Amino acid sequence: MYSDQDIANLVARVQQLEGQAMVRQNANVPNIKLLSPNFLARAFAVWGHFFVANFLISIAISCLFVILGLIMGASFFTLFQDAIKQFGSGLTG
Repeated sequence: MYSDQDIANLVARVQQLEGQAMVRQNANVPNIKLLSPNFLARAFAVWGHFFVANFLISIAISCLFVILGLIMGASFFTLFQDAIKQFGSGLTG
């Protein structure tokens, strides 16, 4: 049915295609520590991403609280000023 030459050609072709597939697979994989075979490298990469995400979220929340604090502080300051004016006018009048 198939000669030894046909089988040898097919084996050579399969090996060539497997080599090309490995080159393509390695070319598509980014060189990042999240995909490292070393456990500690992966663990610290995950921790680093977690740290940066927490840092950015905390900056956003801190800015929100500063803005709210400024708004609330201004409101309380005006209320306090009005109360002092009323208290001062109550003493003189």
